Amino acid sequence: MIILAVAWGLSFLFIKKLTVAFSGVEIGAGRIFVASAFLLPFALYNRKGYPVSKTVPIMLSGLFGYLLPAMVFGTAGSKISSSLSGTLNATTPIFVLLIGGLFYKKVIYRYQYIGIFLGFIGSLILISNGEKLALDFSNPYALLIMIATMMYGLNTNILSFHLKEVKPIIISSFSVGMMIIPATAILLTTDFFGKILLEENRLYLLYFLILGMVNSGLAAILYNYLLKITTPIFASSVTYLIPVVAIIAGMLDGEMIGVSHLVGMGIILLSIFILNKKVSA
Repeated sequence: MIILAVAWGLSFLFIKKLTVAFSGVEIGAGRIFVASAFLLPFALYNRKGYPVSKTVPIMLSGLFGYLLPAMVFGTAGSKISSSLSGTLNATTPIFVLLIGGLFYKKVIYRYQYIGIFLGFIGSLILISNGEKLALDFSNPYALLIMIATMMYGLNTNILSFHLKEVKPIIISSFSVGMMIIPATAILLTTDFFGKILLEENRLYLLYFLILGMVNSGLAAILYNYLLKITTPIFASSVTYLIPVVAIIAGMLDGEMIGVSHLVGMGIILLSIFILNKKVSA
């Protein structure tokens, strides 16, 4: 969970830097293009274990768990701060819970409500003290991110209820690998490949490689494995640690950390402890 939090938490910083030269669609599709190219060899190696009967949920996982949200976050990255994006991302477990209860007849326990509530409160405390920002749900880009986290919630339930028996490496390599076709088609409608090959954009190329290979590719494998050994609610609670990563990264970059930040981090860690306690019960 900590490794995932670091990988996903830092991704908002890379997205923010890429918005200088690339559009949101280019950032999202480019990120998934790199991730797909990175994971395709794993898909080819494990092709004999591919469950043909699970093709539809695997494709839906790639679409709602990676391609579409990546383009949403890329689009919003130039309009709102990375801290706000990271905090809004913490609504994912709420949608995991709601979608699981509404469409998958998932039993909702009191402890899960408490853990989710505390985790989101901790995230709100962090964002209310970062860059003097406040959550503004009338902001269309903030609402756009909420749609992305709803997609994440749907994807987590798809993984948990339809692909539970499939190996994490197979789910990740095929769900993301399949997205290379739509991602390439989208990028060909832009001048992405022309810009990314320019000598002055080498640093941006590095950002794309990190976003695709680490923040999307390896993170997908780790997240699917986490789902195997825990529950959808606990696995998705990794999003509560993302604001913590953002605050620590800011501190290392020279930003001041106040008492309220420490309180927010403590509440978030407490929420994860409660969720883990329920898993162990």
